[in-house]
Amino acid sequence: MTDALRRFDLAIIIPAIALVSAGILILSTTGDPGQTGLDHKAVQQGVFVAIGLAAALVMAFLDYRLLNAVALPAFIGGTILVAAVVVFGDANLGAQRWFVVGPIVIQPSEIMKLAAIVFLARYLARRGEGVRSIRTLLLSLLIMLVPAALVFIQPDLGSALVFVAIWLAMVFVAGARWWHALIPAGMALAAFPFAWFFAQDYMRERFVAFLDPSSDPLGAGYNVLQARISIGSGGWWGQGIGQGTQSQLEFLRVRDTDFIFAVLGEQLGFVGALGVILFFTILLAQAVIISIRARDDFGRYLAIGIAGMLFFQSFVNIGMNVGLMPVTGITLPLLSFGRNSLVVTLAAIGILLSINAHRTAAPHRQQGVWWVSSVRRMAARPESPPRP
Repeated sequence: MTDALRRFDLAIIIPAIALVSAGILILSTTGDPGQTGLDHKAVQQGVFVAIGLAAALVMAFLDYRLLNAVALPAFIGGTILVAAVVVFGDANLGAQRWFVVGPIVIQPSEIMKLAAIVFLARYLARRGEGVRSIRTLLLSLLIMLVPAALVFIQPDLGSALVFVAIWLAMVFVAGARWWHALIPAGMALAAFPFAWFFAQDYMRERFVAFLDPSSDPLGAGYNVLQARISIGSGGWWGQGIGQGTQSQLEFLRVRDTDFIFAVLGEQLGFVGALGVILFFTILLAQAVIISIRARDDFGRYLAIGIAGMLFFQSFVNIGMNVGLMPVTGITLPLLSFGRNSLVVTLAAIGILLSINAHRTAAPHRQQGVWWVSSVRRMAARPESPPRP
């Protein structure tokens, strides 16, 4: 335990704490005036931060290699839950993504993200030299397409795309060639007409609004336009905590989840928004470093899968807030109001800490770009023999 404490990575912990703190701060300004106690989303967020931090501590002190034993049952169980929610889940805002049991809300797709990362890491690590084969590539894609398809029909396009992003990150670190990406890209192009036909009306409207928000300024393009106004009105230093017409007068909707970055930009300005992006950059860079320094392939793939999940979600959310990405309903990790997503993300960060704590010891390096040489050595290192 002493060794694990010594190896706790502040480059992971500090950005994570800073981001959840910023989220609680912004959420404290977006609630209704009459909300008090547990009715206020900032208080609820604080409760789930505490639960998530407890989950992170458990995962950090647990040897991540023990996840090998639960990878298959977790994946099967998660798949069953994701399938069941389509039939038995509670519908809200045109989607059926949750189980509601009293005060407890369970969103299986969030749990499934981490279960899929663990199972795919196990699968790739066991392939050994065969990890670069087309057969392994296609089977790994099938593993991720199963939950992605089930999530898509809920409907939840954003979360479905997260599974694809995780797969891309993990297979390329595993050694897939660049042209291997042409396979899923070709499949996506071939499936696009069918996906467009079967997509929900709101999905098509959001895509059109992304291309031209002014085409439907009071409908699909409304939030996009209001988010741009919110961020632009923040200027360099922002209008102050709890200030700003777009967020406080509720011109900007979905302020606590999809568009919390726009609220932050209005209240804390360019400097505050840049600070959030910087913390995400540090967190993601350190996750990649942990992947490079991992003692085995399983840890390497786990870390890069978590990094891929965090990168895609943060990039798409911030991108849709500034009009560079279509609105997909993806929340901003660690900041947006969430129950399952927040706890799962913090648990994933705990796994990163565990991988870092159990890494192979390396001599201290003085160079600030030591990880570049690590990448080169990793690329030159002979591949490990296949595991039975």
